[in-house]
Amino acid sequence: MLLLGALGLAAIVAFFYLRAQGNPQAGDSSSASSDLARSYTDLCRVRTLAETDVEGAANLFFGRVHSPLHVIAAEAQNRDRAVAAGMLEAKNDVETAFNQRRPAAAVTTALDRLLATTAQALRSIGVTSSTCEAR
Repeated sequence: MLLLGALGLAAIVAFFYLRAQGNPQAGDSSSASSDLARSYTDLCRVRTLAETDVEGAANLFFGRVHSPLHVIAAEAQNRDRAVAAGMLEAKNDVETAFNQRRPAAAVTTALDRLLATTAQALRSIGVTSSTCEAR
């Protein structure tokens, strides 16, 4: 069962990675940029939800945002390793906060850092993301 889950995650990461590379079989690069920018918007939603529903935010994060963050970090690593490393550290902090069921304030603080580092990583790969000002 664990192997099937790992294979599924690998397939999702590979799909997004191929799209980010502009692989015509997976989609064009403008579509990949749009998908990555949309992942940032989804991360904004996670941040907003975490204020009132940490469990729901965790479900959204792990179900929809987690895998694309790996793609963003992989792309950023090709351009700026320090930016990618900072983003991965921030992502790990968010995962830890969710997994340890920390209070909403701790989760939102971790998410704020992840939002900042993800925006920086997206800029490093030339993807324009929206802002979370609608929170």
